[in-house]
Amino acid sequence: MDQPTILITGGTGFVGSHLVEKLAELGQKNIHVTSYSDKPGFVHQLLPSSQIHQLDLTDQEKTFALIEKIKPNQIYHLASLAAVGKSFNNTKKVLDNNTQLQLNILEAVKKFSPDSRLLVIGSAMSYDLTKSYDGHSPQSITETYPLGPASPYAVSKAMQDLLAYSYYQSFGMDIIRARPFNHIGERQTPDFAVAAFAQQISAIEKNQQQILQVGNLTASRDFTDVKDMVKAYMLLMEKGIAGQVYNIGTGHGHQIQEVLNLMLGFAEVKIEVEIDQARMRPSDVPTAIANPAKIKDLGWQPEIKIEETLKRILLYWRSQS
Repeated sequence: MDQPTILITGGTGFVGSHLVEKLAELGQKNIHVTSYSDKPGFVHQLLPSSQIHQLDLTDQEKTFALIEKIKPNQIYHLASLAAVGKSFNNTKKVLDNNTQLQLNILEAVKKFSPDSRLLVIGSAMSYDLTKSYDGHSPQSITETYPLGPASPYAVSKAMQDLLAYSYYQSFGMDIIRARPFNHIGERQTPDFAVAAFAQQISAIEKNQQQILQVGNLTASRDFTDVKDMVKAYMLLMEKGIAGQVYNIGTGHGHQIQEVLNLMLGFAEVKIEVEIDQARMRPSDVPTAIANPAKIKDLGWQPEIKIEETLKRILLYWRSQS
């Protein structure tokens, strides 16, 4: 049986690189990725340069040309400007970018590759996490929870999600949507809390920094190892039902303070911690924990314990100079 041609948008980024790594490990050869940067980083070790496409997906002409050329059987649409905190200072850019690239992908598939199966990655941050609904609280969020994004980034992800659904409804396209909760692992940028902690701990261990700067430590989040997350994406590509949306998370919350304490326990030196007001967000939801029953019904289970993930992240940052 011929292998499918797979396209991963944003395939050189944090999650994309882990997805490429897993697919390559399973013997997939026909993997194409898009990269906004001209530095594909880790992925260049896994794929030939002919399968790494540097382009800006907000460029409709170039996006159309790529889809027409490779006509992928499967598309994992991961590309977006990501980072909740930074989106408050770049609202127009985040909204314009994430909406336009989503629209370009949908239009390209509709026009040039209508049989493609498309997995669109939204975000759990698009839910209204400020209150309880119909007996469900932000401690057990189902897919029927109302949307009510509290940051420009979350608004842009909700727009991507709803655009994808509208193309499924209007044109019968084979589209599945995912709403992942927080995911962590190697190669994540320090725009995100856990990576920022690890980067700073490593710097302090090397006497390159004195004090660990942190933001809000009271929030509770549902953290999934990126290696478990990409397995969920692959399962949705295989078994997800077109038109449906699936939460991905462990179903268990950890307060950011708890995560920091675990990481400090793995540190090689005693570390002083200081709240940095610049790291606080204009709005920060207190709790966001998944009810992952729907994806678990397809056969997915998170396997990696958070302690193991945090140790790996620290080792990664210790190796980065």
